[in-house]
Amino acid sequence: MIYIGTVMPSIMEPPKNIPIIDFFEQYKPKKIIVPGDAEEQKKIKTQELNGIICGEMKALIRKNENLLSRDCVLLDLDDVILSEGALVETIKQKFNKFDYVLYPTVSHGVKGVRYRLVIPLSESIEEQEYKLLVRFLSNRLLEGVIHKADQSNTTWSQIQLLPVLTQFVTKDQIIISKGEELFPAQEALKGAEQWAKDHKTDDGGVRTVPLNRNANQFKKGASRYRNTTTELFESIVNGCEEGNRNNRIAQITGGLLARAVDVAVVLELVKVANRYFTEPLSDKEVEATFFSIAKKELGAS
Repeated sequence: MIYIGTVMPSIMEPPKNIPIIDFFEQYKPKKIIVPGDAEEQKKIKTQELNGIICGEMKALIRKNENLLSRDCVLLDLDDVILSEGALVETIKQKFNKFDYVLYPTVSHGVKGVRYRLVIPLSESIEEQEYKLLVRFLSNRLLEGVIHKADQSNTTWSQIQLLPVLTQFVTKDQIIISKGEELFPAQEALKGAEQWAKDHKTDDGGVRTVPLNRNANQFKKGASRYRNTTTELFESIVNGCEEGNRNNRIAQITGGLLARAVDVAVVLELVKVANRYFTEPLSDKEVEATFFSIAKKELGAS
């Protein structure tokens, strides 16, 4: 299923039951002029342009608990270390056997080479599998293509904007490639699981839950052990929707610093928390909130 909507509000349209390649072949990109002002760009991205989620939702409100599965991997390629031509050719070589869609994002040409890669999967996968597969693809298969993976790609209910035509982007740059087969989800997950065992992830040391394991199998800890510290640490991975994200970052920062957690570790933990938000903040916004609270808590100049 393909769900279409805007970033704000987070209400999706009734789904379209159509293969993703067919959807892109029929899709007519909107023509816009990308403004130079950052706030105007953000307004266009969040309120005016359509994005998609591919999979199955139990309700049309876009949040983590409503998304049951995904059947496409969507990767933002922001920190590209290749030229645009080299990027297109490299993706072709790596994924030519499979269906894929590759197109410039709204920021392409404004902030350098910015593309989005859509990889339809042979079968649907659930949240922890998706996050593991995204990390594997970003760090292993896209090695030499991007410098550092965009961690927001692992956000479970993140919406990815559809192609647009701008003063920097033409229709010819939108590549829809039909391969011999769909990308094999389970085979890729086996490789991803082995990769996770052999390599430390680059996300602050947070490990992905092993496949075929469900943390809900365990009983909750005894109630006598639960306190405000318990709730604080749980809040790091509980996610947060728009409207309260900066407050959540501030609460986690203040709570951890008050408990004498190392300052550098606190910064990494709030960045982890941000990746669980329905729409993650930019690193710049997270760091601004963190340093503001740290100065208050620690009396820094």
